[in-house]
Amino acid sequence: MPGDQIKHPSPAEAFELATKHAALLRALFLDPRYRYLQPPTAEFIKPDTDQTPLPLFFVADFVQETYINYVIPFLPAGATRKCKAVANPWAWNDPNYTWEWEWDAQTSTFKDAEGKAHEFPKHSDKFGVEKMGDVFSRGFMTSKIVLENATDMKARLMLGGKTFDFGEEVARLVKDTYPM
Repeated sequence: MPGDQIKHPSPAEAFELATKHAALLRALFLDPRYRYLQPPTAEFIKPDTDQTPLPLFFVADFVQETYINYVIPFLPAGATRKCKAVANPWAWNDPNYTWEWEWDAQTSTFKDAEGKAHEFPKHSDKFGVEKMGDVFSRGFMTSKIVLENATDMKARLMLGGKTFDFGEEVARLVKDTYPM
C-alpha cells in the first residue's frame, strides 16, 4: 500500500481494503485445485488437506487470517455476512444467499434495505496503526510468497522448498491488494 505513513483507514479505505481481500480469498478458495471434504457453505468449510496443494492451502489460510484478524475489525459488525462485496467466498458464490446491505459510496456507509446506515466501529489511532501495520507486513509476506517463489529461494522455502504457480488471477489480485 503506497504512502509514507501508516494510518487508521477511513470507512471508504476500510471498505476498499475489505473488498480487495474478499476478492483475493475468492480466487484462492474457489481455485479448482482447492479441495473440500464436503461441499462448502457460507457457515462451514472443511478443507481436504490431502488433495489440496499445500502452498495453496497455506496461503489461503494466511490471507484469511489477515482478513479476519486485521481487516474485518474496521468494518461494522456483521458486514461480511450482510454485504456481498466483503463476503466470504462461499456465501458470495451461493446464488440463494440473502444480502441485506449495500455499500453507499456517496456516504461511505453500508445501508440496509430501509436506507439505514450502519456505523463503522470507532477505534483509536493506535489501534488503527497497529492493525494496518500488520496488514502491510502480512501483505508483504503474501506478495513475496505468491509473486516470487519461483525466483527467490526464501519465498520458496516458505512453501516447503518447491515452487508453486498460483495463477495469473491470484497474482493480479495480490498486486492489487498489497501494492508495495
